[in-house]
Amino acid sequence: MAGRLAHRAGDLALARSHLRRAVRFAETWGRDVELVRALSSLAEVELAAGDRGAAREAATRAREVAGATPLRRLAAAELQAVETRLGRGAVRAARRLGRLHEDLTDRELSVLTALSGPASQREVGEALFLSVNTVKGYTKSLYRKLGASSRREAVEQGRALGLI
Repeated sequence: MAGRLAHRAGDLALARSHLRRAVRFAETWGRDVELVRALSSLAEVELAAGDRGAAREAATRAREVAGATPLRRLAAAELQAVETRLGRGAVRAARRLGRLHEDLTDRELSVLTALSGPASQREVGEALFLSVNTVKGYTKSLYRKLGASSRREAVEQGRALGLI
């Protein structure tokens, strides 16, 4: 909480310090939900500080933990929000450079991020509160928009564009 308050007050250095400590405590205590929330908050702070690489690293770690544990809706929503903010900037940049011809929706970005892990489509749906058929529909749309014919190709293309 201290890290979030420092972020809200505009003290990014203090926020980073508090949130990194919160991450260490959550890891030590084996508190996965709190770990996801702390990493999501840390990603927000890194993004606010202009360090997209560190923000992406924190969000990726949070997604990995989230894939292995059931989350409360609030933790899932926080992670989803930071992943969306990270992905939106990459989508705009890829469009400007002509590397992506059609925008990805926020939900497509979250599905693409989730597909980059080991989770099955059913597990991705559960994590994002979507049916497996909805995940399949988003996956098909992603393949078309990214020019991919497989999950692996879509993830590689997403990484190459900086979307994940």
